[in-house]
Amino acid sequence: MKIHKLLFILLGFLLVESVVAIDDKGVRYFRKGDFDKALEYYESILRKQNHNKEAQFGLGTTSFQTQDFIAAEEAFKQVLESDEPELQSRSHYNLGNLYFQNQKFEESLAHFKKSIELNPTDLEAKWNYEIVQRTMQQKSQKNNDSNDDSQKKDEKSQQENQSQDQKKKENQENQSEKQKDEESQNNRSEEKEKKETNQEQNRDQNNNNSQKDDTDDPHQEQNLSKPTSNEKNEEGTDSLKNKINAQAILNALKDKEKINKRRQMNRVKSKKTEKDW
Repeated sequence: MKIHKLLFILLGFLLVESVVAIDDKGVRYFRKGDFDKALEYYESILRKQNHNKEAQFGLGTTSFQTQDFIAAEEAFKQVLESDEPELQSRSHYNLGNLYFQNQKFEESLAHFKKSIELNPTDLEAKWNYEIVQRTMQQKSQKNNDSNDDSQKKDEKSQQENQSQDQKKKENQENQSEKQKDEESQNNRSEEKEKKETNQEQNRDQNNNNSQKDDTDDPHQEQNLSKPTSNEKNEEGTDSLKNKINAQAILNALKDKEKINKRRQMNRVKSKKTEKDW
């Protein structure tokens, strides 16, 4: 804002100096701040004198104060066709102010430079030229800082994204390791279960085989059935008794059979006698 104010003040002084050559009426309107009447005055002159460069300069200066930048720019460009180097220098100066006001710093710097070339003794033009240069440098630095900040933000965002990706990857790896551990633990449990089952089955099989071996072992039977000397004597006595009893029973059966045969023969004889008689 301070820079802009300084430029406007210098532009006003140039206006006063330039329009005095035509008539001080437009200057009086301008100093009072009655810019509408000042515009009417310069336009009336230009209607009569279309190529009056001083009236064009006054019209451009007044239009600038009313912020009609398009009309001011057109008027100052008309003045640049003047044959008077001093008037051209002042028009370049005011165009420098106009472009600076509209943030067109490169155009502003170019017009101030041209103004200095046409009038090397113009200290105000040199001062404003340096101001525009510093402004451009500050803006460039600010843009660089902004770009650096943006780059830092991008790098920070990228780092954060990488960190998040790394964390995500670590979580996935941890989850995978956890899952593997659970699967391994389950497998160990299953193997343990299976081993215990096989051991139990082997024990049952061994018990069954042991029982079978006990049953089928002839030596064990012999050992179990081997009698003592007393048992042998008793067994011999019992065996003799059994033989005697068996023989007696057999003799009785034979006697009974003989008796039965005799009876059958008597019956047969009896039947034959009855038939013959």
